Amino acid sequence: MELVLYTRKACGLCDEMLAQLEPLLHTHRASITVVDIAGDAGLMDRFGVRIPVLLCQGEILCEGHLDPDLVVQSLRRHR
Repeated sequence: MELVLYTRKACGLCDEMLAQLEPLLHTHRASITVVDIAGDAGLMDRFGVRIPVLLCQGEILCEGHLDPDLVVQSLRRHR
C-alpha cells in the first residue's frame, strides 16, 4: 500500500504530518511518496494552501492535520 503526501519546503505542518505517519506506515507495511508541489504549477493550483494533503489510492484522506484513525481505516480497507 502506498500513500502520497503533497508538501512544500519549510512547511511545519507537512513535517508534523510525515512524522506522525511514520509509525503507522511501519505498523501497516505501507510506504509513502512525498511530493513537493512547488515545482508543479498544476499541483500548486490544485493543493496550494491546503497542504499537507495525504492521499490513499487517489482518495484524499487528510488536509492540514493527520487523522490517524482515518488513515488506519483506509490502510486496512485497501490491503
